[in-house]
Amino acid sequence: MHQIINHMKIIKLLLIIAVYSSSIFTDISAQSALKPGFIAEEYRELISLTSRHLDSNIILEYSKKILPYPRAKRVYISKVTGLENKWDFWVKKEGIGIISLRGTTPTKNSWLENFYAAMIPAIGEITIDSGKKFQYKLASDSGAYIHAGWMLGIASMADDIVMHINDAYKQGIKDFIIIGHSQGGALAILLRSYLEYLPEGLPRDIRIKTYASAAPKVGNTKFAYDFDFITRGGWAFRVINSEDWVPQMPFTVQQVNDLNEVNPFFDIKGKTKSMPFASRTYVRSAYSKMLRRARKTQETYTKYLGDKAFIMCEKAIPDLEKPAFTNSFNYVACGTPIILMPTKSYYSYYMKNAKQSIFIHHMYYAYYYLCLQAYPEKG
Repeated sequence: MHQIINHMKIIKLLLIIAVYSSSIFTDISAQSALKPGFIAEEYRELISLTSRHLDSNIILEYSKKILPYPRAKRVYISKVTGLENKWDFWVKKEGIGIISLRGTTPTKNSWLENFYAAMIPAIGEITIDSGKKFQYKLASDSGAYIHAGWMLGIASMADDIVMHINDAYKQGIKDFIIIGHSQGGALAILLRSYLEYLPEGLPRDIRIKTYASAAPKVGNTKFAYDFDFITRGGWAFRVINSEDWVPQMPFTVQQVNDLNEVNPFFDIKGKTKSMPFASRTYVRSAYSKMLRRARKTQETYTKYLGDKAFIMCEKAIPDLEKPAFTNSFNYVACGTPIILMPTKSYYSYYMKNAKQSIFIHHMYYAYYYLCLQAYPEKG
């Protein structure tokens, strides 16, 4: 009887400890400053923050409107690397680290990074500077392909970014946000995937949220599926002004080899074998023509936005080695879309000035304004 009572006491004590431990972890989670889901106030502060990459030497038309200064503190500004790539590190008082990636600058090399758009595998190795080999993995599927120029941008900044994340973690920062606008938004998506598959890995309790603002498309369907999977649950967003043309880029063409292996066009000869001769001949001929024309378009894109663009990249980075381009140019969007639809007040100002700049719908202030219209500040 005495032993039974002792066992009951032990069980009661273990239950108390379990409940107490559960309440501790619940409180920690509740107190975390970083939450999933699109938060308009958070995005507006981030776009204001990343707009600080503009300085006296980098002023584009319709970027001159000064957005509210963010509450975060900038603690690091990187040197310029690659094809005019640069990033900043900010810290919020809530203990959130922010990685802000600069977008396109009005320089030849920065624009070259955008136009160097041939696709390369999302898992591979590139030689970037002075013979330095950079190994990368941005998806689990070997069929995932990405933009060569923007991968080059990530390769030039990755080691520095990872070092600062680890240093910040040692100082107690476990929550991070990646923000970028335009080219910076494309880099934000690729960086998030790169961090997911780091060989040495980041600490398990680090959480990362991503805002890709005005971002163009960065990879094919397999890459997009992987990105949306690893950021599921409201941890990555692609914010788009519906009037902005940049998120519609780069050019894209879908071919049969871009489809999953099991598809209606698999073994077209076998599927048409039982057809009457005339029907079989017509279907096979039409299929072959479509196949050739799509392939020709892809080859043209790869020639000018890959082979010829690389020659110019090589002049900017002499030790750069040409990667093996894929036979694909099937760019698709990724990240949970947040669509900003223009309002009457937006049209009344921006449309009458649209002919003055092709970037009028693309710049920071246009996005900030539309976000404020779609998600008004409380009170």
